[in-house]
Amino acid sequence: MIKPVTFTNQGQQIIGILHIPDKLKPNMKAPGIVMLHGFTGNKTEAHRLFVHVARSLCDSGYVVLRFDFRGSGDSDGEFEDMTLPGEVSDAERALTFLMRRRFVDNEKIGVIGLSMGGRVATILAYIDRRVKFAVLYSAALGALGKRFLSQASKEALEKLNSGEPLEIPGGWYLKKPFFDTVDYIVPLDIMGSIRIPMLIVHGDKDEVIPLEEAKKGYELIKDLNDRNEFYIVKGGDHTFSKREHTLEVIEKTLKWTNSLWTGKDD
Repeated sequence: MIKPVTFTNQGQQIIGILHIPDKLKPNMKAPGIVMLHGFTGNKTEAHRLFVHVARSLCDSGYVVLRFDFRGSGDSDGEFEDMTLPGEVSDAERALTFLMRRRFVDNEKIGVIGLSMGGRVATILAYIDRRVKFAVLYSAALGALGKRFLSQASKEALEKLNSGEPLEIPGGWYLKKPFFDTVDYIVPLDIMGSIRIPMLIVHGDKDEVIPLEEAKKGYELIKDLNDRNEFYIVKGGDHTFSKREHTLEVIEKTLKWTNSLWTGKDD
């Protein structure tokens, strides 16, 4: 069963889709997962990746919430006003919304984040003890500020500093607060303090976030929890766009999350 849902943050409405297992009986509780989309993405994600992942998790017994950050998809706000702390705040509100569902087991709550959403997921796992596990897809774990601004002209930077938005590829615009806050917490700086189980999934042909960044992240966490794992999708691009790669990611995600409760890898 899926149903559209709404909740608010800082006076703005956030639009989401809640997946509820059909086999969930009255008085039963299920594990919950919040899905966090990437930069310029939305709750559906590229080639409906988040839809397919959410459906598979739901069929396996999870309650899943995927939603649009403010300024993205159908939610209130404008993309140009987006900041990383704002997205973390949205994720916290989404977590609260999910945990208030009577059929969700609040001791089995996790997050899945793609790309910039993986950055948000990592920060959330660091600051919010309600998060019990995290799955990072193609996560942006390193510093981003200089990378974003490196292609901008001197004139564009002057306009940005005067309050005008900076145009980025794809018809999107961003204001100065985004660039000022994108590195307010850099995941690679804090991952060594995260003790919950984490799964890092990355394609070795990722053209956006290099595989080396994921390897650095895993080196920081590999000895912190015996459930931590690093999984490489051979030939996989940034959003695992080939069908076989999407299916591989779903299979690995299900196998790993289910092992958290059974204690077994199969």
